Amino acid sequence: MGFKRYGSIAALGTALALLAGCGGTEDSAAGPLDKKQVQSVLPDGEAVPGWKVGLRDAAEPLPKISRAGVCGVAEEKKTACDGLRFYTQGSYTPPGAPYSVTVTVLAAEDADGAQPAYDFLWKRVSESVAKPQKLDAGDLGDERGAVRSDYGSRGGPVAHVQVRVGATVLQISGEAAADKKVDLDTLVDLAAVVSERAGQAAGGDTPSAALGD
Repeated sequence: MGFKRYGSIAALGTALALLAGCGGTEDSAAGPLDKKQVQSVLPDGEAVPGWKVGLRDAAEPLPKISRAGVCGVAEEKKTACDGLRFYTQGSYTPPGAPYSVTVTVLAAEDADGAQPAYDFLWKRVSESVAKPQKLDAGDLGDERGAVRSDYGSRGGPVAHVQVRVGATVLQISGEAAADKKVDLDTLVDLAAVVSERAGQAAGGDTPSAALGD
């Protein structure tokens, strides 16, 4: 299908403590994104040729109550997501694939604001996965975590990749119905493209990264 490989895939064990990778060099150019830049991180049809591009939500500011909702705590309490400022989400289907992919972009003012949100959201993803298995997503962004399972909410396999690129947190999730499969290579390739687009936006460039580049 002409996808560029950014990382190899491996399902290696089930220890949740090993699922969240971290490290990499903090990208000083990866600053806060404005509303238009957040929207531009979501791949369009040119970035995912041949894919079905579904609903792409308009990027919106996250008021206090929405940030509390994202982090699942009461509005009046300080939340790990207090540093988040903008949010958008899009849905995608690879050519002929029996599964869909959701891409979520959450932008903070700075890396310090994104870090606690990244940690909280990854903890929530990890806790939601039944019988998790490690997924190798390569060396994406400043931090990354990846996990897969054969037991998603739709009765089939599910895979999640989460990446922090400077002040931006990205989630790429694929899920299939029972007796279907999620192409893990394709999911990781898309995560790499979205991560690169986030870095391009943070550097002041119009995101141009695409599958097959």
